This record gives sequence, structure tokens and C-alpha cells, in this order.
Amino acid sequence: MPPKRPTDAAPTGAQLKRQRMRDQRNISVQAHEGKKGGSAGSGNTGLPAVLEVEKFAQARVFEISAMKRAMKAAKEAGTQRAFQSLPRHLRRRAASHNIRRLPSRLRERARGEVPKDAAKPKRVTRKMLGRHRTRPGLKAEMFRKRQQHKLWLETHVWHAKRMHMTEVWGHRLAEKPTAKAFRASYRASQHGALVHDASYFQYFELVGPIDDLERVLEVVCDPAAPLPTSKRFSTGSREYTTKLYDASQVYPHGLLGPATFVWQPLSPTSDAPTASTSSSPPAPPTRTLLVRVHPAVARSAALSVDHVVRKLRLGLTVGIRRYEGEFLTFEVTGRRATEVVKAVLKPVKGTEALTKEAWRKLDHAAGPAGVPAGMVLGLEVYDPRLSFPPKLDKQSSLPDPANPLVPSADVAAVPSFWDRAHRASIHTPRYKKRDLDARRSHNLIPGTRLDPMAQDDRIPVLLSQRTLGPAGADSTLHGWTLTVPSGWGMPFFASLVYSTPRVGGLRERSQQFYEAGAARFPEDFVGTPGFEEHEARREVDEKGYWERRPPAKRPSYGKLGTRWPWRMEMGEVLELAYRRGTKLAETEAATEAGERKGKGKPFIVASTVAKAVLAQVRDKGRTTDTMEDDPPATPRARAKQLEQRLAADWAALSSASTSAPGSDSLLRHAMVRVEVTPCLRGVPEDLGLVYEVDEEVAKEVKAKMDRAKAGGEPRATGEYEGAEDLCDPPSPDQVIGRITTGSFSLSTGRGGGLAVLSLYRLLALSKRGPGLDRLVLFRNRDSETFRAATLRVME
Repeated sequence: MPPKRPTDAAPTGAQLKRQRMRDQRNISVQAHEGKKGGSAGSGNTGLPAVLEVEKFAQARVFEISAMKRAMKAAKEAGTQRAFQSLPRHLRRRAASHNIRRLPSRLRERARGEVPKDAAKPKRVTRKMLGRHRTRPGLKAEMFRKRQQHKLWLETHVWHAKRMHMTEVWGHRLAEKPTAKAFRASYRASQHGALVHDASYFQYFELVGPIDDLERVLEVVCDPAAPLPTSKRFSTGSREYTTKLYDASQVYPHGLLGPATFVWQPLSPTSDAPTASTSSSPPAPPTRTLLVRVHPAVARSAALSVDHVVRKLRLGLTVGIRRYEGEFLTFEVTGRRATEVVKAVLKPVKGTEALTKEAWRKLDHAAGPAGVPAGMVLGLEVYDPRLSFPPKLDKQSSLPDPANPLVPSADVAAVPSFWDRAHRASIHTPRYKKRDLDARRSHNLIPGTRLDPMAQDDRIPVLLSQRTLGPAGADSTLHGWTLTVPSGWGMPFFASLVYSTPRVGGLRERSQQFYEAGAARFPEDFVGTPGFEEHEARREVDEKGYWERRPPAKRPSYGKLGTRWPWRMEMGEVLELAYRRGTKLAETEAATEAGERKGKGKPFIVASTVAKAVLAQVRDKGRTTDTMEDDPPATPRARAKQLEQRLAADWAALSSASTSAPGSDSLLRHAMVRVEVTPCLRGVPEDLGLVYEVDEEVAKEVKAKMDRAKAGGEPRATGEYEGAEDLCDPPSPDQVIGRITTGSFSLSTGRGGGLAVLSLYRLLALSKRGPGLDRLVLFRNRDSETFRAATLRVME
């Protein structure tokens, strides 16, 4: 009897699965033509005495391959689908239904797993979206409405599909990837390449004679570091990063944050002598200085510079101009950063010979570490979409020791980059992607690059070497900073991404600073406006999360003795440290606190100044001159004045015959940034507390640590019941600092952190014997376990 319906004769899903698994458990064999006659025993008479393995394996290659394929098919049958064979970063949510989104090697297998009605994706037409969604320009209008209270980067849509986004500093930025990529991002920044879109950094420009610019920069730049106007940087061959200060405040107060300076190289005609019949000296050449600052302090930095210009009455010779979204910044970090950059950037024909030679000397094997620190290369490159997808060049050019790569103003010169009119003319790419695809369709060989034409865009870019961490250290990271005009974000970013690096967000960038042993802004710059904004935002997030949890599932900071669980409160910490050292009574401390309210704010002392004061304290026979109250003769003398003032305050506090300085003591409010390294176990965390112990207790702790390192049991105070404590728990008044950044370091394989301490108590610790001058205890804010750690002043 024939079936009632046509589908009744079709096999069921269970039968199809059973047949598929049966086929996957079969091993294919190769047909052989047997010998006529004879028996099994008679065939053994002609066997060779020696078996050659290579010839035997070559003769049985079909059977071996069939067995391997059968083992792999039997292993995968019924356990995972085709799309699950891909790495996690290549998977897509619709990959199990859209076969064409899978690699070609997996499509045949996927066709047997996906039902026939789901193999063809449903095509969505514009009619299905409704009449209100077909209006031209609707998407651009929707995007503009969503940017009313925040700014988007040009790569926002790309990041929003793959990253967790956050709203900070007036921008909508990528915080971290949605995939599990924390350790993979660290490996990429060390051994591969990691790309980060840092276009949220802002720029402003200073124009004027170099002598007038030097007078301005002397006031706003860190006096303990070289000036950007030094010959090493003023030629434009290197970029330079230093700290900016608020000119309306008295140094050492008013720290704003780090800033990067790039000079426009002088053209050959600007510095050449010109014949003139006038007896007056020629006017000095006008120089241009581009300053890159963090968005948290961009406005404050520009106002500080403008304040100095007006105060020095240089408004006629020095001009300042703020740029809003005229430059884009991409950071490429890692050993393969040079390989990625050279695959994306293609210099135009007609590039200067010196620039071509410098570009050729960039070695893939050495990476950015083989380039002089801060070196700048100015290039005009073709549209990166012409050579998309970029092809990595694996050949490495051997560097010539007799002809090394040297920074030069000629190599850094690219006049069109500094021309605002030219940047405005190329703001919109001349050709859209569909135009380039139409040109690419005429190529005889698919996938070949497009040949540049005369009407194609030529984009000026600046490529500068970037170093994170102290020079020469094993943990130091190197990379490149690519600065391009606005409007070209996605063409360059898409090519960078397709050059096989990883893409990181704000979390990955902060991790780079921590692993390299460098202070990150604004998290580690206590006392700056950017840090106060960061701390307020962190308090809202963490306190809100803590309040939403039930009391049994959250730490009780009151019982743990943590006074300030949400903020650093370094003013209170410094006051406790000062009171502990001077034995100041409670009533006197309260009286002085009322007097100094609004006068003394905590400030971070530069590492060079802190190390100089420490050297003076250790050298007992060395005398220091007391500092007068008169203002310094030059702004650059402020660092030396601060050093002498701190040394004088320490001498007054350590001398029993001299009365302690009052509330105007700079040492009372001075902080220093240090590295915290646990002696044995333990991982410092953010907002942890650092405690000082007496010298006798420190000797006991050091002896126990030495025994533990020799093979004994690691000890800590309050770790678990029944174990011998490291020492008695310190009192809450013994706190001398807070941890700004703490985590497990992937580069060292142990915990570590950065902290700010009272400089006064650090000087007191330095008077102890060897091994005790850096020994402290630390405790995380949600724990009652005290562990031993050592301190080191950061570079």
C-alpha cells in the first residue's frame, strides 16, 4: 500500500542521526587485487628480511589517513556541532543556522547537522522594516540623537558590537571585550600586538617663538623633569611626556596630569639665513607645539597655559588653539607592533629618501624596542582600504650596526599634517567602500590589491615610538602611537584589526600600565582633579553594589576596622601619620586641623625629589641649607627649593631641641608613590591599607619571614585560627598609606601593587637598619589578614 502522504516515506530525524553516526564509525579501505591461487602460508615466502618503515608507511598512507579521519569523526559525532569546533573569538550567535558564516572546511559537516529549512537564512528586505524605517538618513539621525550627552568615537559601532561600553569623561568608550580575553590580551601586549583606540585623548596647539614658549612651559611643566624645549625634543624628532601643573596654584600643589608634547619640525627654508638690508636682527622663527592630554584634565590644562600667557603678557606672540575631534589616536603595543604597522601603512611614491631609509630600517624581529625612545616618523600614506586586507611581511631586515636608526627632524617632517586647511580637505574620504569594491571587481585575480591612482587620498600621519615603564626593565612594554586626521578612523582601525592583533579597551590599557610598573592616569594620581572624578564615580558604583547585597553576603567594614572603604582620604591618613611621628595630642591635633583646613592639601612629590631627600636623610654627616621663604628666582628652581624645604622640615622634626613645624609644614602633606611587593603570599587590592610597625616588631617579622623563605610555613596575622601570627595586629592609627592599584601580576607571577605613602614616615623608616627600612604590613579593606611587604620608590 503506498504511503498516504509524500513525507511518510522520508526517514525520521532519529533514523538520520543513527545513519550519520554509523557512517562516521566506518573506516574506508582501499581495494586490492588479490593473487590467484595459493594460500596464506604460501604468500610469506617472499617477505624481505628488513622492513623499511618509510616505504611501508608510504604504501599504507591511505589506510592511515582513513583511520585518523574515522577516529576524529567518531569523536565529534554526537558531542559537538560544527560551529563549536571554532575558537571562541571566531564564533557567532547565528553560526549554527547560517552555514555560509562558517569556514569552508566545516560547511559540509554543518549541512548534515542543520535542518533543511534552517540552512537558508531568511532575507530581510526594506519592505519588512516598515515605511517609517525606509526614510533616507534615518540611521544617521538616530545616531546623532543618542550622542546628545556623550560623544562617540568613529569606531563606536564596531566596539559596541564586541565590547562592554561605559560612559566616562564625556565619551562612550569600550571598557573590556565581551569574550574572556584578560590573559590573552596580556600575552598579546607582550609577545604579539594589542590595538587600542585612544581617540578620546584631546589636543591643543601652542604657536609662537621658542623663547616665549619656553617661558610658558617653565611655569606649567614639572620643574623636576627636563623641559620640552630642550634640544633633544625641540627639533621635532622625538615626542616627550611630562607632568602639567595648574599655574594658579603654588608648586608643589596643582598637579593636573601627564601630557605629551610633539614639535613641528622646522622646514629647511625657515631656519636658513636670509639677506636683509635692515640693521635690525631677524625675527625668530615661529614654532608649533602639539600637546596631547587626557580628557579628564584637557580643559584645565588649556586654561592653565592660557593663564600663564596672560600673566606674562605674551598674548601677542603666543597663541593657543584647542582642537575638538581633529586628531585620532591609535595605540599598538607588543613585540609584533612594528609588523602590524608596516602592514597597514603604505608610504606614497615620492617619499623623501631619508624617510624611506628609516622606514626600511624598522625591524620586525626587534619590534618597537629596537627603535629609539619617543622617535617620530612623519609619513604620507595611501588609503589603507586600497591594500585591504593587509598582508603581514614575515621577512625581517637585518639591522646594520654601522648605520643605526637615528631620530631626525627630516624623518619626522610631514608638512601636510600640520596644515589645518589640508586636514579639513581630506576629512571625508573621496571614495566610499562601494566605489573601491567596484574597482576591485575589475581585477583579473580576486583578492589582489588596488593600484593607487592620482585621485586617491593621501593621508598624513605621525608614528611615534611609545615606552611604558622604566627603561631597561624586563617588564617594560614598547609600542607605537599612530596619530591620523579625523574622518579616517574606521579605514585605519579596520586594517589594524585585520592584521591579527587583539583589540583592548580601558581595562586592557590599565593592565598594560600595571604590568609595566608605570603609574596610570587618573587611578594612581592622587590629589588631581581627574582622580577626584574617578574616585567619586568608583564610590557610586562600589557602594551601590555593596548596598544591594544582603548583610550576610557583604563585608562588614565597621567590624573589620576599615574607616574609609570607598575613598582614599589621604588627608586623614597623612594626619594620622604626622600625629604618630610627632606624638601630637588629640586636642592639639584638632586645633591645628581647624587652622589648616583649606590650606594644606596632600600632594605627590616627584620621585627625583623624594630620592634626593632620602639620600640626605641616610647621610647623617651631610648638612642641608634651610630654605628661605622668598620665591625662587626662576620657575625651574622650584624643585630644588622643595627638596631643601622637605629636608629642613625633617631636620626640625627629628631634632629634640627644635620645636616641630606648624601646620604650614610641607612634609606634613607630602606623599610619595611606591611599589608594594608582598614578601611571601598575598595579593594587594585597590583601596588597601599600609601599616607601619615599630622597629622591634619589624625585627621579629623579618626573622619569621627569613625562616619562612628557608622552607618554613608562610605566616600572616589573622589568616586563620590556631596558627602562629606574624605579629600583633597593628592599631588603626598606624596606617601610613593607601594602595591605589593592586592585583595579581601576570608578568611576575605574584601579587603586587602601587601605593601612596606619607613621605614623613618613609623618611623615618629609612633610619632603620638594613632590611628593616622598607618593611611594612598591608591589609585589604575587606579582610582582617595582615601580611608583610617591602616598599620601593617608583621611578
